[in-house]
Amino acid sequence: MSENIKNPLMKKDRDYAHDIAKGIGILLVMQVHIFDYPKWYLIVIAITEVWLMPFYFTLSGYYYRPGARTPWQSIKRRTLQLVKPYFIYSVVIWVMTTAYNLITASMTLKECAEQYLAFLLSRHTTEDVQTMGAVTKGIPFTSVVGTFWFIVIMFFADIIFFLIADWTLASMKRFFSVTTGLVFLSFFLNLLVDKTGKGLPLNIQNVPMATALILIGAMLGKHKVLSKDFTSKKWMVINSLVTLALIMLIQLRFGGAGAFAAGIFMYYGALDVFPCVMYGIMAPFMVICLSRLLEKVPLLNKALVWIGFRTLPILLVHMVISTFVGRLTGIEPRVIGQYGVKMGESALNFILTLAIIVIYRVVWEFILKKIYIKRSV
Repeated sequence: MSENIKNPLMKKDRDYAHDIAKGIGILLVMQVHIFDYPKWYLIVIAITEVWLMPFYFTLSGYYYRPGARTPWQSIKRRTLQLVKPYFIYSVVIWVMTTAYNLITASMTLKECAEQYLAFLLSRHTTEDVQTMGAVTKGIPFTSVVGTFWFIVIMFFADIIFFLIADWTLASMKRFFSVTTGLVFLSFFLNLLVDKTGKGLPLNIQNVPMATALILIGAMLGKHKVLSKDFTSKKWMVINSLVTLALIMLIQLRFGGAGAFAAGIFMYYGALDVFPCVMYGIMAPFMVICLSRLLEKVPLLNKALVWIGFRTLPILLVHMVISTFVGRLTGIEPRVIGQYGVKMGESALNFILTLAIIVIYRVVWEFILKKIYIKRSV
């Protein structure tokens, strides 16, 4: 995920398949949050959404190279990449929703401020869940920043990762010991959440599991698994289909991926930790093999690379944009557990939201480029 405005298509040594994979992933994230599905489609969305966040955690560690930077250099760099946009985007979105709520007299300034404080502490209530995308007079702030939890977990997981990565990746014995310990630590923390019925502040219960997934991604990268020369075209197709079948089997039998939402939206149980880790291992094989097949598809490959290179800003803004699009068009994003909007209307909201995001990014990057050129002169 990057906020950098440099064009990845100009880098000859860049592995475009990973950008395409991230592009596919963020489009699936958007459809999960925007589409209102008929009940027959639930099996499809259940299979496509469960592996998305574990996939991103694993992929984020893939390009880590031991010794390239000191832990503190890596932490400083990651802080600028994650914390800065986290606060900038959250403040801008809070101002937008607060202005709307004050204009429509649906919330007081005090209520809006309390929601921002709850957001900073990752303390979202059941009422917030029920109003996500709901047709109400106001727009609850916590209903349009539902993806920001990913940044919180990623940031704290990265801190742990950078402190232990070089030592852990030095041998397979250390790697298996550390990752196993981290997974079980998350399991026991989630058992505590299960017992109390309330998520820990800042979703700390899922940070060890996310760290384990980042370590797994780093180990895959160290051994060049999923690189350009990883396998033949035939085996790319076979890998994609077999992995999808395994994910379907795990989802239909065990569920999973709910652990990452603990304390924010809903909670499925501490055992979700283990399917989450399996998704994080299998999903990169499936999506990157598929992405390699799409590398040769004209236009589509460039579009997905462009989107994939801008995953972070798209993740942070798509929910608020889709909500305002819904208010203006009367086509609301889906409400969790409710089904009423037709798929065609949801698709229109999706297309309009994506178009607005593309326009926003093109204009914003043009401005940044002009500022950069002016400062360089």
